[in-house]
Amino acid sequence: MKRTITQEETEQLFQFCRRHYVNHYDIQIELVDHLASAIEEQWEQNPELSFDNGLKNAFKKFGIYGFSKIKKQKEKELKRKYRRLLWNYVFEFYRWPKVITTFVLTMALFVLFQLVQQTIWIVAGYAFTLLIGIIIYHAFIYKKLKLNILPGKSFLLADQLKQVTQAYGFIAQLPSLTYQIFNFSGTENISNTWILLGLSFFLVALTVLLYANLFFIPKKIKEHFLEQFAEFAL
Repeated sequence: MKRTITQEETEQLFQFCRRHYVNHYDIQIELVDHLASAIEEQWEQNPELSFDNGLKNAFKKFGIYGFSKIKKQKEKELKRKYRRLLWNYVFEFYRWPKVITTFVLTMALFVLFQLVQQTIWIVAGYAFTLLIGIIIYHAFIYKKLKLNILPGKSFLLADQLKQVTQAYGFIAQLPSLTYQIFNFSGTENISNTWILLGLSFFLVALTVLLYANLFFIPKKIKEHFLEQFAEFAL
């Protein structure tokens, strides 16, 4: 009869992962599956081999860095996955039919720049609007997007969700950054048509990027988490 990993041995594998500093449950699952398969392969050749020795042999294949290389690889893969989703979503606003909305918003902002004599006031107003928006987002909206997980469990997906909201720091600095840029240029108004057009394009693109980062990606991460680990969500 073919020897397989028991439920008790599976729990020992999870404990083994935790002892080797793998605290994220979603990574533990992959490692446990890999270790279990490696041990069962050894049992096919030597059914009398003990579980502990089989585990030692399986762990040796990970090399001197143990699980750390796997952890870093998984983190990179996850960041790459959601970075790709982020940019795909942003680029949708520059493809048909959403490009119509993006074009209209860009041209509307461009016309506003030409009508108002002080360019700095429009840019500063935009920066402060974002700042107020992010305060509202953090106070009311983020609570609905964040993941509430059972105590004692840690997930790489949950950490990724926290990281995508790091735009807070950037937005908080926008008003100060705006003042410094215009102060350095020595002017409060820009009359060059191409610069104003480029500035309009940039501000609209920045808005789309921030929306994608603060709304679209958190929703996707939460959706993917609930698909895989719904039993750990509160």
